[in-house]
Amino acid sequence: MESDLYFYTNMVRNILISFFEHGVWAVGFFYLLNKTFENKQLMKISKITTVVVLFLFLFYSIITSV
Repeated sequence: MESDLYFYTNMVRNILISFFEHGVWAVGFFYLLNKTFENKQLMKISKITTVVVLFLFLFYSIITSV
């Protein structure tokens, strides 16, 4: 029972660390892109792209951790 708790805690920890490790780079890239080129259409596209990329990183983190 205790080893199951340790396993699941470690799995969730690995998922979160992997997700935030990759997600920070994606958010930072689009933040700097929007600060460099101020354009409403670019802002709209980058918001959608950021959400999609973060979802893919989360999915990737879950798949590789299981």
